Amino acid sequence: MKITSLILLLLSNLTLPVMSQSDSGGFPEPSKWMNGQVPGFGEKPQTPVSTDTFKITPAVPASTDIAKLPGISETSGQAEPSAGPGKGPWEVGAVAVKGNINVKTKVIAKTGHAKKGKLYYQDFVNSDIEAVLGLGSLEKVSVDIEEMNGKPVAPKFRDITSSSNAATVTYIVSEKFMIREVKITGHKQLSKGTVRDEMALKEKDFFDELKIREDLIKITDKYHEKGYIEAKTDYEVRYDTAAHTCYLTINVVEGKKAKITEVTLEGAKGFKTKKLVKKMKNRPNKIYSPQDLDNDLRGLETFYKNNGYSEFKLENSSVTFNEDKSKVFIKAVLTEGPLHRFGATTFSGNTVYTSRDLTALVEYRQGKLFNQEKFDDTIKALQDKYADKGYLKALLQPDKVPNAATGGLDINFNITENNPIYVGNIDVEGNKVTKTYVLKREIVQKEGQVFSSGKIRRSQEKLFNLNFLDDVGIVINPTADPDKVDLVFDVTEGKPGSLTAGAGISSRDGLVGTLSLQHLNLLGRAYRTSLSWNFGKRVQDYYVSWSMPWIGTHPTTLGLDIFNTRRFKPYRDSLSAYTEQRAGGKVTVGPRFEDDKYHLTISYTREKVRISGVDTIYINELSPGTSVTSSVYMELARDTRDNVWDPVRGSRSSIGVDLTGGPLMGDVNYYKPTFAHSYNLKLFSIEDYPFVLAVSNKLSYGAGFGRTSKLPVYERFFLGGADTIRGYNNNGQIGPLNGGNVSDILNLEFHFPLAREKKRTIVQWGFFLDIGNSWEHFNDVSLRSGTGVNDLKMGAGFGIRFTTPAFPIRLDWGYGFNHKPGEQLSDIYFTLGNLF
Repeated sequence: MKITSLILLLLSNLTLPVMSQSDSGGFPEPSKWMNGQVPGFGEKPQTPVSTDTFKITPAVPASTDIAKLPGISETSGQAEPSAGPGKGPWEVGAVAVKGNINVKTKVIAKTGHAKKGKLYYQDFVNSDIEAVLGLGSLEKVSVDIEEMNGKPVAPKFRDITSSSNAATVTYIVSEKFMIREVKITGHKQLSKGTVRDEMALKEKDFFDELKIREDLIKITDKYHEKGYIEAKTDYEVRYDTAAHTCYLTINVVEGKKAKITEVTLEGAKGFKTKKLVKKMKNRPNKIYSPQDLDNDLRGLETFYKNNGYSEFKLENSSVTFNEDKSKVFIKAVLTEGPLHRFGATTFSGNTVYTSRDLTALVEYRQGKLFNQEKFDDTIKALQDKYADKGYLKALLQPDKVPNAATGGLDINFNITENNPIYVGNIDVEGNKVTKTYVLKREIVQKEGQVFSSGKIRRSQEKLFNLNFLDDVGIVINPTADPDKVDLVFDVTEGKPGSLTAGAGISSRDGLVGTLSLQHLNLLGRAYRTSLSWNFGKRVQDYYVSWSMPWIGTHPTTLGLDIFNTRRFKPYRDSLSAYTEQRAGGKVTVGPRFEDDKYHLTISYTREKVRISGVDTIYINELSPGTSVTSSVYMELARDTRDNVWDPVRGSRSSIGVDLTGGPLMGDVNYYKPTFAHSYNLKLFSIEDYPFVLAVSNKLSYGAGFGRTSKLPVYERFFLGGADTIRGYNNNGQIGPLNGGNVSDILNLEFHFPLAREKKRTIVQWGFFLDIGNSWEHFNDVSLRSGTGVNDLKMGAGFGIRFTTPAFPIRLDWGYGFNHKPGEQLSDIYFTLGNLF
């Protein structure tokens, strides 16, 4: 016995617009909209299908009142049960799908809430219909519920269901036509592949008129891009009603290519027209690009205003064509205005900052040509300065007055400071996995404090440095108090877990690779854990690590590392003089101060070091055997980088010491102090792509004490390779053959993004210069470059960097300038991690 039929008809009273035969991108006029029946393949429809019409069967006649359809509520417009014994819930005895031809039954069935042996509620109906329609392959969906005679409800549901028997839930669907074939005709200047790349609809997709409209617009725009401004596109559809498939044909009429014949700039006097036209993409003998014309004209305005013409105006512009639109004539009328140089800069109305403080923010210099970009940067810097102390409503009115005596353009910034703004409530939104307190504790700006743009910017940086957020937006909401605002940190979470694999080939190490499993936000508490394996013919490393960024309410890192490494190590002129195996663990505690500006890191490491496989010629210098080391590393660092993973600005300075043995016990005693400094400077940006100069210097020293008279060979400094001086091997090409006790490394790198996603650099290109050496003693240090053992060595090259969720990957090529005869001059390096 049928209990209820719940139906929602998609497009029940809608009529879709018709695509005209020569549509070049817009929607057709309402007069071209029409109704009709979808023709069968090979059949002659009552109204013939041509290239200028497209017809779709309406779900119900356009005149039908949807509120009067069975199962539709007159007040809500939502599906409701019709008359029947009860309105649910029902126990699902079976799930069925009817009406599908090309869409798999299980795809539809698993999309809805109906699951055998579970309860199905009336509220599920509308959401199921929406979900199934969301597959994109169906025109309409209804849900039918029918009682199953002889199949009683399970005892646990008897007091809940509205029926004594279980029910069959059936999804009744009507499919869209599946595209069997896509043909493209009329294309000559663009390849079929290029046209197809502009299309969202492909073979085996389900035909959708809105999508085909969008595809036609994209194809037409692509032709316009190539100069075919008269290009037109339309489409035809043939239907096979038996197989419920269709055949789609895209027709292209290309027209002639439009080339620019002449560009006239009326009123241009300060610069030669030829010079100005060279700055335009639309210039004589080039393909006309209407998409670029606005940018060309804006570019002219920018050029003038950055070269002294502060009053420049573009009065009007026009584009004309010859009869067949193969020739293009562009004309722009300009008013240059007078040429200005910057004069004196003064401030009035300022009480929060002195005029001297504000003058330091001025980007331009007196006597130089007026430059709109530097003028705008100055205004922004002044606004940021006031916003940092809460003066969000400070008004800056620049008054420009020509000075007849000096010939300069004097500028007075008349400032109305108004009251400082305080912060009311601070909320975090958008987090679904991460605990709110985990994000809030990173926010430097506090409730009740004066609004500070610097603190908010630092809060964003700290949140990004968690490395599992894709975006951090700031929303400032006014309140009833005009001097108070509420803040919302709107975050977008990324994927905290990752399985990453990488491989590369080195001219020295052969095949090298890595496999890593990492989670950056375990339990939503920012706990980090990772398992990694680095492999190659010279290395086998295994690492397990775990860390938490806060201990309770204290900004203190706690970390645990366990490792087991096996590496073939170089010595003198041998790349594999011995095998070094290390196994052990490390515990790290790292308190942070002043909003993470200062770090104190203390770590304890205990490991077993085994030297084996020693080359017989070095047996007297490299004593095989096993030793236990017990060490503490302490470091104090000052870090002002904006992003610890990919810094654009800021620096990091540190002083650290590694103390092994002595009071810590173990088999060897030594100490290794290190001084390091790195600096990142953004030189300029092109849109969202920063070009950065990075500089790093690291000075290290090591010495044994007590019963260890010399620094163990496996702790000495062997420079060369991916992390020190690229372009050299670390088997004695740099410094003493048996390793140094002193080292100094200077790395310079100019890098810029090749691809960015969600405000993060994904692929980066860089050019580098490395300089350094290692020495036996401090008095051996030489600042002269050359091939001598104590001379500085220089290497340069380029490389590409890939940012993965787990770690950065670097692929570099380096060339050494100070090689001895017979040495390999260059090398390729595949490395994990950042150098800076």
